[in-house]
Amino acid sequence: MGASNYIATRLMSRLRLVSRKEHGYVLILALLILTAIGMASATLVTQVLTNQQHVTRDRAYTQSLAVAEAGLNQYLWMVAGGASSQSNGFAIAGNTGPDPQYKQFNLTDIYTDAVKGIYAIQVTPPTAQDSRVLVTVTGQATSPADVPRTVTAHLGRPSFSEYLLLTNQEVWIGGPLTRVWHGKTHSNAGICIDTANITDLITSANATYSSSMFGGNHPGVWSGYQYTVPSNDPSRALWKFPVPAISFTTVTSDFARLNDLAVGNGINLPYSTSSAHGSTQGWYIKLLPGQQYHIMRVTGETETSSGYGGTLTLVAPSSPVPSGNLPYPTNGVIYVNDNVWVEGTNVDGRINIASSGQLNVSGKNAATSVHVVGDLTYSTKDGTVAVGLIGQNNVEIPAYAPLGKTGTLSTMDMEIDAALIAQQGKQYARAADLGGPDRDMLTIWGSVSSYLRPYRYNTGTQGGFANGTNEYDPWLLHNPPPFFPTVGSYQVLDWRELPSGQGVLPSS
Repeated sequence: MGASNYIATRLMSRLRLVSRKEHGYVLILALLILTAIGMASATLVTQVLTNQQHVTRDRAYTQSLAVAEAGLNQYLWMVAGGASSQSNGFAIAGNTGPDPQYKQFNLTDIYTDAVKGIYAIQVTPPTAQDSRVLVTVTGQATSPADVPRTVTAHLGRPSFSEYLLLTNQEVWIGGPLTRVWHGKTHSNAGICIDTANITDLITSANATYSSSMFGGNHPGVWSGYQYTVPSNDPSRALWKFPVPAISFTTVTSDFARLNDLAVGNGINLPYSTSSAHGSTQGWYIKLLPGQQYHIMRVTGETETSSGYGGTLTLVAPSSPVPSGNLPYPTNGVIYVNDNVWVEGTNVDGRINIASSGQLNVSGKNAATSVHVVGDLTYSTKDGTVAVGLIGQNNVEIPAYAPLGKTGTLSTMDMEIDAALIAQQGKQYARAADLGGPDRDMLTIWGSVSSYLRPYRYNTGTQGGFANGTNEYDPWLLHNPPPFFPTVGSYQVLDWRELPSGQGVLPSS
């Protein structure tokens, strides 16, 4: 019995020890579970708070973009309504601060007048290098999260240089079917087109018209005088008519504006003689590489139907006209109150030459013309070079052009890289008007706007350029020559968001 009691006592002691150890294990396990639950709860609370912050920030981020876009739309509305325009340097309407092109605004709720955000507008007006209006807007929504956003956009409106060819009269675009004709084309009357090698719209303001060139009634755009574009040719899908007409009268006011721009940092050439003269006198401007030019006075011009087609007489200019090579004006505008003769090869930079007599005194205010007397070519065709030539009357290629070239006339070529406007007259080859002499290829890279029907060749009496290639300079669409005449209304040409460091709203 003694041995049995001893064994039972030891067994009970061990059982009690095991029981105490198990209670310890349970306590530790419980503490671990509670700790894990606490950590999970803390993590959950942190995630909830973080998610709330993200939601708040994302909401503010989206709202700030909406505030910035509201500022951009407000300025576009100012420009469209004329409150901000070229005449006031595109100043922000109602701005009384030291910088007319910068202003901050509050965006308020139209129903409660509560401030929904703030935004700042910074405007950069057009320059000789960029004809667009640059607008930068930084917006910040009213929110606990400080998240401003900045957008920038270029504003512009279509210019006359939007068209490869724009004319008020009916026009014939001759063949063959493969003739290069690449660019938007419009006539306020009607178009006969005998080439299928087109890349853009061919439009007419009329559904049908009575043709003075070919006789009879025709659709606004048609084919078949010399060559016929097949009825199933895909190029016909680019024929559109009728569409709204385009007025040339707006250029009248543009002349006055260009005259104002050519004062100070521009150049404004006066009437070339003390007494009234005819169309054979004026100023000669040769555009040179390196954004330079020089001026001579034209004292006489003759044009004939034979040989090299005439001559041009030049003399050195006299005061107040500068002599020697001159740098381009800062704003890129030359205004000529007389006729002007122009040429130049390997031309750099951006320049706009306007010729008009409308601001002269009576007797000297006859409509003036631009004469392209030789090759006018860009050094590079990448948008950094642009030449505008605007004639109140004609833009003419004289019978003796290209001036100074030698060789066989029938194989002689000429190239014009420019945006051309003949406001009241026409763009044409004078040799064709005279009945000779014949040249070969006339290449135009750019844009032609001609009130009257343009032409390069006279099919009846011959003369002019037997062949022609017209190709649109795509850089003219959004960045024409400096202060080139425009039509239509302003619109957003491009839009992008800027990094936060480029905002125009001061840090609070």
